[in-house]
Amino acid sequence: MSPSERSLSAAVRSIDYELTGDELRSDRLGLRSQVPRGGVAALSTNDAAVVAAALTSLDGWASEVRLIPPCAELPAQVVDVATIAPRPDGPKVQSDPLPDATRWVLYTSGTTGVPKSVSHTLQSLTRTVVAGKRGAFVWGLLYDPNRMAGLQVLLQAIHSEATVIAPALSEPLNARVRALLEAGVNALSATPSLWRQILQLPVTHEWNLQQITLGGEIADQRVLDALAGRFPAARIVHVFASTETGAAFSVKDGRAGFPVEYLDDPPRGVRLEIREGILHVYSPGVSTAGSDGFASTGDIVEVVDDRVMFNGRSSGVVNVGGSNVWPEAVETILREHPDVVEAVVSAKPNPMMGNVLVAQVTLIEGTDTTGIAKQLRRWVRDRASGSHVPASVAVVDELQVSATGKVQR
Repeated sequence: MSPSERSLSAAVRSIDYELTGDELRSDRLGLRSQVPRGGVAALSTNDAAVVAAALTSLDGWASEVRLIPPCAELPAQVVDVATIAPRPDGPKVQSDPLPDATRWVLYTSGTTGVPKSVSHTLQSLTRTVVAGKRGAFVWGLLYDPNRMAGLQVLLQAIHSEATVIAPALSEPLNARVRALLEAGVNALSATPSLWRQILQLPVTHEWNLQQITLGGEIADQRVLDALAGRFPAARIVHVFASTETGAAFSVKDGRAGFPVEYLDDPPRGVRLEIREGILHVYSPGVSTAGSDGFASTGDIVEVVDDRVMFNGRSSGVVNVGGSNVWPEAVETILREHPDVVEAVVSAKPNPMMGNVLVAQVTLIEGTDTTGIAKQLRRWVRDRASGSHVPASVAVVDELQVSATGKVQR
């Protein structure tokens, strides 16, 4: 096979590997030879092709596979990717699946403390994966493949026999987007924070995306409308999934939040409940689920007319002068200002108020910054209570985004 033919048939193309679908299914990397049947394995890698190989080779073979991000401590037994080399062509190691489903252990981002491990089955990871036309999409991967969002892209591609292009995460976003466009990517998943940055890149005017997926953060109406305007031919899907609950459900109607009828008519049979203002998902295959099978998403929600809207994370609420404020709510208000592209709001301890809010914003290129901080504070004051008004607003060139695609507070 010539290099050009190989690239066209690659199921996963990363910096170090190009693996076709047949090579993934035949354990081309020889992972089963390194992991005893029924054993516990761990992968410490940010290579999407290696993670995809593990998903296709080790599920049903290993009893447990831990996907280790850089911030997590390695367990005693690790499949060291430095020793992985494609094995000579030969028959796939055949065996009947293990009686119990393989446990896939993921780690939370650790933004509010030490990363925690959460175990899943392939079933809990693939509940939002849908069958599509074989090979219809070429997916781009902007996430760490060990995380929930990255796994969703890989599993969707594997399920529909599509191709995934995974540029190096260390590259600047504009370079990765250019590489995806040049590789013929027509389907892309990203957080709302990443999409706001992508929409500012001139190269996107050349991009004929057919599938757009959002997840990982609250998707406000402004970003949904902006994507629909820039990519009119694309199908836009907002996926609700988290490390704690697994893949839950998706929304395709182009509106923020999700339909209130989902509470009575579960999407794809996945039951949802609001308990004390927090959304819970029926996820019996996840280690965080209670005895009734429900796991908390940690998302504060409220019913507004015919929608269930997200206010923020229960762990992120800030007490400002005796009032509870969700930073995400203030960020949404700031983004509604015509000169603001992106905003991030965090808390700063204050001896008088307990906490005050501080904001960082990026602006549309060419915006006059004279007095902009005062303007934006007044913008928030006109639309919310005084506790929501940031004590300071700083204009920055760009906001830092983590490997999970989320803006760092």
